Amino acid sequence: MAHALIASPFLDGYLLLKPGARAGARISADHFEGLRQAAADSESLPAWAVQTAADVWGLDLGSRPAQGTVLVREPSPYGYCRASWEINLGCNFGCKHCYLGERPFSGLGWEDKVRLLDIMREAGVLWLQITGGEPTMDPDFQGAYRYAWQAGMMLTSPSSNLTRMFLGPRVAEGVPTSNSPEDGCTALLT
Repeated sequence: MAHALIASPFLDGYLLLKPGARAGARISADHFEGLRQAAADSESLPAWAVQTAADVWGLDLGSRPAQGTVLVREPSPYGYCRASWEINLGCNFGCKHCYLGERPFSGLGWEDKVRLLDIMREAGVLWLQITGGEPTMDPDFQGAYRYAWQAGMMLTSPSSNLTRMFLGPRVAEGVPTSNSPEDGCTALLT
């Protein structure tokens, strides 16, 4: 079962988020610690979390356990919250205005991509945008996107020319996308 919510440190506070949703809820340090403890002890979701999920996202989580329902992110001493990652430098177009120009397709191997995503998670990155070159042309794009989601990152729509993108709200099956208004392909994904 995939997590329905993410509880995460954010700057000087804590957030409760739903993957794929723009809305979130600020929560107290006590509520964050309570969620962390409930997940560790295999307890039910606290009543306040059930009510918040219903009020903010219309979710009915009343009978769900905290473990598996909420992914609780560990605090980071670094405090980063947002990152943009160029997964590769290649593109299938040769646009005159683009800084990529005639760069050959290149990028990290799978193990290094996983290592980089782990480093970003440990640094506190909560929101991640995967760009490129053309990100969807990377052979590991869907795997990296899914790995980041499973690590508790809120993923924004990739900056893409859409050549190999699904024309739907999910770029990797079962992984929600949190669209941001600054993303060029948002209108086509929503």
